[in-house]
Amino acid sequence: MSASMIAGNLWFYSLQIALLVLAGSLAPWLLRLRLPAARLLHWQILLAACLLLPLAQPWKNAPLAGVSVTMGPAVISGAGSSSRSIPLTEWMVWIVGAGILARAAWLALGLFRLRLHRRCALLVEPPAAAGRIGATAAFYLCDDVAGPVTFGFRRPVILLPRHFLDLPESLREAICCHELLHVRRRDWLFTVAEEAIRALFWFHPAVWWTLGQIQLAREETVDRETIELTRAREPYLEALLAVAGGGARADLAPAPLFLRKRHLAQRVTTILKEIPMSKTKALLSLAAGVAAMAATSLVAVSFFPLQAPAQELKADTGGARVLHRAPVVYPPEAKRKGIQGQVVVALTLDESGNVLDGRVVSGPDELRRAALQSVLQWHFAPDTTRQAQVAIDFRLGSGPEKEKFAADLVQIPDNAGAIRRIDLESLPAEMRESLSRRLPVREGDAFTRETLERLRKVVAETDEHLVVAYAIRDGVTLRIALPRAGEEAVPQGIPPRIRVGGNMQAAKQVQSTRPVYPPLAKQARIQGLVRLEAVIGKDGKVQNLVLLSGHPLLAPAALEAVRQWVYEITLLNGEPVEVVTVIDVNFTLAE
Repeated sequence: MSASMIAGNLWFYSLQIALLVLAGSLAPWLLRLRLPAARLLHWQILLAACLLLPLAQPWKNAPLAGVSVTMGPAVISGAGSSSRSIPLTEWMVWIVGAGILARAAWLALGLFRLRLHRRCALLVEPPAAAGRIGATAAFYLCDDVAGPVTFGFRRPVILLPRHFLDLPESLREAICCHELLHVRRRDWLFTVAEEAIRALFWFHPAVWWTLGQIQLAREETVDRETIELTRAREPYLEALLAVAGGGARADLAPAPLFLRKRHLAQRVTTILKEIPMSKTKALLSLAAGVAAMAATSLVAVSFFPLQAPAQELKADTGGARVLHRAPVVYPPEAKRKGIQGQVVVALTLDESGNVLDGRVVSGPDELRRAALQSVLQWHFAPDTTRQAQVAIDFRLGSGPEKEKFAADLVQIPDNAGAIRRIDLESLPAEMRESLSRRLPVREGDAFTRETLERLRKVVAETDEHLVVAYAIRDGVTLRIALPRAGEEAVPQGIPPRIRVGGNMQAAKQVQSTRPVYPPLAKQARIQGLVRLEAVIGKDGKVQNLVLLSGHPLLAPAALEAVRQWVYEITLLNGEPVEVVTVIDVNFTLAE
């Protein structure tokens, strides 16, 4: 996942959390959720919903990535200066990551300080109230804490300030009951988890707000339980005020503190007023709040969907250098069924690097055809060994369909207009530069059938695998590109037409008719090569021929002879397919 995708997902996720927290914050007020325990549960459910948002939404997939071919130990990603500027999105990701590490270090420091406090503290006898509550903890007097601090899971510890012994007995009992109730409820584990969440979302004010409301509701819940247990409201209020007057210190400790100054007024108000709310009404209000959160979550994930990494099909050629390749298309049916895996294809190459034959060695049946269809059209470097093996990894993902490439030529209208643009962008840089110097047409030239034939002749001489297509709209756009396998829609169950190199197809010829040398051409001592583009049907017979280049006196004889040729049937995973290939007919006077 790229830095820009991470930054975009983080921004959308933050917006989703903000919407959810906004709705969750309004629910207790609108539904009059007064019971502290119910409000605590409401805020905890809200926090859990924020964390589970990525799992509860359909991910929008990024555009489909191309095939990545591993061709050696070093990969050159581009040319130019070695220095590069870091994009803003990458800076944002680094800042967020650094903040998370800083908050994690702050949490670790707090845990370390708690351990130091306990080592320096003085162990005292537990109060008599411990037996009534049903919880045990070690009580310590510590000079470094301003108020009671409770922490620990297996062996809980309660740190008390030195002035605790100067308080009246009723106040000491109220404070100890409060802390022992935290021990019985295992609140320290929840507090540590909440601080870890704060570290992850240090940048999000809505998360901080939610955590603050959880801490307040927890203390109000324990306040209510303490008063019900001791039946002493006034002494408990006095204990709160006594701790509040003990001096303020930074809340470094990841532990439920007896009092946070910012919560004092709200806690006192809650203690003083009665809460006339039955448990049944509280449960109904809580259920309504959860329903509101669910509805808000659906809206949030619909308006701000997160983006998944693009499907990436990786091909490993074992170090063989590929001059150009056709893309691998993930079969829609296999994608729908969730089928993925690696397909290994063994290839036989000729001396020029063209693929003569290929067979699937291993891989899921539903993915074999797509892999084989692509690699049959690859062109390797001439120095590649005659036997090669390609492994293609299919991983699930989806993206928008690429632009369809129209390779079939139609009758050119008389008023086609001038050439507005010649598109060579999809070609490799070296091939693009070589071809651009040889093009017989330029932007602004009139577009006719003769223009197209001259262009196709030069393109075929450069590389027989290249395809020339055009689009007429406010002028003519010419596109010269490598064939893109499988991008045109094919009816289910009908194999597509594939393009095969001339040398590979020539090896499959089973019947040929020798062309008759035209007498007039022989008298004029004309000789040379006639290049044709042929469509070979599923039965192995030539169905269509297009003249790419050659002398007008030689072309008719070549066309007449090639129409009678027959080839072996080309099978793709056991099914016959049509083949597009280039055929060269050479006329020499020595014959």
